[in-house]
Amino acid sequence: MKNKEPFTKNVHPGHSKFGFDISDKIKTYLSNINNCHKETARSMMFTLLLQELFGYKSTFIESYVGGIESFIKVKEKDHVLKGEVDNLYGNIIIEFESNIPKKLSQAKEQLRKYLAILWLQEHSDERTPYICIATDGERFYTYSPSLLEPAGDITPDNIELNLNERVNWNDLNPAEIYFFLDRYFFRQCRLHPDSVNFKKDFGVQSHAFHVINNNLLALWNKLKCHSMYKVIYENWEKYLSIVYGNKVTGDELFIRHTYLATLAKLMAWMRLAEHASLTNSADHIYEILSGQFFKNQGIENFIEEDFFAWLIRKEARNMTVKIANQIFSLLMNYDLTRASGDVLKTLYQELVDPETRHDLGEYYTPDWLAHKIIKKILDDNPRCDMFDPSCGSGTFLYLAIQEKCERLKNSSDTLNHILKSVIGADVHPLAVMIAKTNYIMALGELLKKRSAGNVAIPVYLADTILLPESDVERESTYYCVQLENCKVKIPETLLQHIYDYDQAVNLAREFAEKNKQNNGSLSMESFKNLLSARKFPHVNDQSIVESLYELSRTLMEFLNAERDSIWAYMLKNIFKPLFWRNKFDCVVGNPPWIALRFLNQPYQDFLKKQILHEYELLSGRSELVTHLEMAALFLVRTADLYLKSGGVIAFVFPKSIFYADQHDGLRRCIFKLKDDYQDNLFWEEIWDCENVTPLFNVPSCVVMAKKSKDFTMNYPVDGIILQGNLECKNASLAKAEEQLKVAKTGYYLHIRGKRSFWASGRGTTENIVSYYRSRFKQGATIVPRSFWFVKLNQSPLGFDLNCPPVITFTPSKSGPVRDYKDIEIRGNIESPFLYCTLLGDDVIPFAYRNIQMIVLPIEPTNNGYQIVDIDSANEKGCFKLAEWIKQADFNWFKLRSKKTKNNASIFEWIDYQKKLTTQNPLKKYKVIYPNFQRVSVACVVDTDGILRQATHLFGVSINGFIVESAFYYYETDDVKEAYYLCACLNSSIIDDLLGPLRKKSQKNHPNVHKKIFDVAPIPKFNESDQLHKQLSDLGLECNGKVLKWLKSIEGVGKKSVGHLRKKVRTIISNELKIIDELFSKIIKK
Repeated sequence: MKNKEPFTKNVHPGHSKFGFDISDKIKTYLSNINNCHKETARSMMFTLLLQELFGYKSTFIESYVGGIESFIKVKEKDHVLKGEVDNLYGNIIIEFESNIPKKLSQAKEQLRKYLAILWLQEHSDERTPYICIATDGERFYTYSPSLLEPAGDITPDNIELNLNERVNWNDLNPAEIYFFLDRYFFRQCRLHPDSVNFKKDFGVQSHAFHVINNNLLALWNKLKCHSMYKVIYENWEKYLSIVYGNKVTGDELFIRHTYLATLAKLMAWMRLAEHASLTNSADHIYEILSGQFFKNQGIENFIEEDFFAWLIRKEARNMTVKIANQIFSLLMNYDLTRASGDVLKTLYQELVDPETRHDLGEYYTPDWLAHKIIKKILDDNPRCDMFDPSCGSGTFLYLAIQEKCERLKNSSDTLNHILKSVIGADVHPLAVMIAKTNYIMALGELLKKRSAGNVAIPVYLADTILLPESDVERESTYYCVQLENCKVKIPETLLQHIYDYDQAVNLAREFAEKNKQNNGSLSMESFKNLLSARKFPHVNDQSIVESLYELSRTLMEFLNAERDSIWAYMLKNIFKPLFWRNKFDCVVGNPPWIALRFLNQPYQDFLKKQILHEYELLSGRSELVTHLEMAALFLVRTADLYLKSGGVIAFVFPKSIFYADQHDGLRRCIFKLKDDYQDNLFWEEIWDCENVTPLFNVPSCVVMAKKSKDFTMNYPVDGIILQGNLECKNASLAKAEEQLKVAKTGYYLHIRGKRSFWASGRGTTENIVSYYRSRFKQGATIVPRSFWFVKLNQSPLGFDLNCPPVITFTPSKSGPVRDYKDIEIRGNIESPFLYCTLLGDDVIPFAYRNIQMIVLPIEPTNNGYQIVDIDSANEKGCFKLAEWIKQADFNWFKLRSKKTKNNASIFEWIDYQKKLTTQNPLKKYKVIYPNFQRVSVACVVDTDGILRQATHLFGVSINGFIVESAFYYYETDDVKEAYYLCACLNSSIIDDLLGPLRKKSQKNHPNVHKKIFDVAPIPKFNESDQLHKQLSDLGLECNGKVLKWLKSIEGVGKKSVGHLRKKVRTIISNELKIIDELFSKIIKK
């Protein structure tokens, strides 16, 4: 599907020099141009406006390039502006038409012709990065051109125009129009470094991104097959597989990361360099991007030879110089000293993620929320040691630094304190680079206060929950890590001081390079001499010296195989978590929200072991492990590993922690800590953020817990409820506090049978569970629906009723159908294998309105069904069914193998957990309710009745009713019991009781599962109980009323299921009131 074109309504205004004179000129221009109907007149008026506002007169394109006249329909209307060749502004081709967008296609065609002629006159390595503009003087479409086939001829047909933005000046105020022109044409104004401006200049729709991304991709395609570049890509991919679950492949994503990392490095350089000016010198740019500039400034580890340092290699130097100058041409207009927040966060969010990442994988904390958490923590202890174990782009680190700077003196002591007390880590390679940049931006002028000695930016690439494992050898403890096929051992005694360890790795790498030059002839004695010369403190520890010498030999082997460059960087980072054990007063951040089932299998296995056995987060509920968000393990494990006893952990969290079954252990504090086994976590404060918009795509909260030995969980837990509509998602805290209401509350733990939830209002414990809880079962997973749901494939010649022709279709957007939606199976099928079912939208209170026909390879037994596989079908002479199964099986394995290693057969899937074959075809009634519902709804299915209806509806014999997985069902032969249950399950009291277990603002209907029977202990039907009998009679009465109403609206236009359910409740409102009264009494007995 074609991407929707972005429409820009606001071009960020705010320049202090904007005056009334300029405003009047723009208003006059807009008034006059409405009366111009020819493109030449509109072009002339635009030229005069540029001259009045900026003192610049553009050049008609025919005057600029000789021989172009044959391509021009109307002379002296189209313009070309030429700036510096590497600048990403000021090089512009403007095509005027009398009406845009009416004549947009003609304008784009003309732009491609102009561009082809201009580019043909330039060398391929020195092509001007033109911005193409199609306009009528009021509406402006801006494009970044690129070649569809980079190696192809430069022709109009080979040029693609990538839309940056479209702006209608009639929708803008004069200030916005002025800054639109300045941004593209002249760059005379200093820009405020905020996320809005940065997104316009560097975001995925920007001219800079289109130009630089294409150049980087072309360069990467030339280099990526070399061994030294392969190892970079492979390890980058390895780290991202931890972040996003599945293996992430794609050069384009890698190039996006490289682009943003390069931007970040240049930003940090501009922030630190006095009167920064970038030259075309390759040595100057190498000095910046290699990190040498920062080392010269006393910052040791800001830029290391990481995954994005491939641009400084000699094969890439020429292109790197060009790209750096292009980025600088835009950055130079920003006053980075005025940055007041994580300005790269928006770009990070927009550029770094693979398209296939799961929606719950990564969320980006807005400044206001992160700042509110940081202030809360620092109010109690301004000098606390703070750690963000999944720091992302560094929002929490940035705001912690700024807040500490405000509270403490602007001194070298404050700088040293911050460098030791504000630490971050992330497993995302690009996140670490961005977070380091934000760290430097936050420190700003404070860096000038440092005393003698170098500093290190304490942000590291590390998995903070999967640490290197220790091993004992010859009475010495080592930590081991695998580098490709080589096992590296580091003595525990070396892992006491970070500086000593980093120095050791650097010396091993240096010796490896020297040893390679000497063909591997340098001995351990030579290595020991190097250590002595550099005053390495552990030179007399033989076990350390031997381990480091072996490390240097391993690194030399990588150098010989041209697979080095990143190993030293990875080694220096991977062991860092070992230095942080029980070090911090506070652990803070926004951990990954991705559910375990979306992670790759080896990592998932590690997490499951931690969850089930080490921390016992799901005691007795192991079946919920794949539903548990990674955030839950992050909470307990990072508190266990890094938090001091008495310390506090504060995390942004999905609000599912309030009510989801998988978080029951967290709510009740019945897990255990592994390392600090004498401690536990106890809830201190909870913030409900569900009613704040915009925020996250799912309801969220903030949870704070204290790590303590001597503490008992007391209720209520202090809490606040935040509510309000923010003008900007990433607002400052000051701005957000003007727009948010904050209400204090207290949260209690409520227990209902096996379930628990947090809610305001005094906690209660009710262990009575409904008789029906264990007797209601979920229906069968009849998916992919495009294999089994069918309709008659009618023929004018009629058909054989015993073997009718059918064709598959997908009846609903719900369900796991996306990968199979285009599959179509058609053919004749023996009628004994035709069944019927209902889907969620087919059910309304006390009745159903549609019936679905399905093909199923099953046959009834005494009290269930048995699967008919392809061999059985052939043996029974059911050749049509056998052919159907063959087609379904082929498509199943073809598409299934692409997305999972689960080799379950198609029969195992439709009979998952025996949910199909255990349904009883002999039971007369089935009470069903949808799993997904926001308002309670249920009905009774009379199995004989629905079969008669289906046979009449479809004109063929239907042999059974099967409950689909959209429903939970109960089977009975007692019609009175069936309608008793139906009345109970339609009661609005259930909605009230389920309220705390539901997501209020979620668009999709939440899963109910069997929670109904936990909150409402419906007793077993007793015919002698008058309340039960009354409910049964009312259920049957409501069924009759609803059926009568359904019959009255036959033939009326389609209405949504929501509309129909609401209408039904109105029709039977009196009966529902009585049902609620009776139901309230029976569950309180």
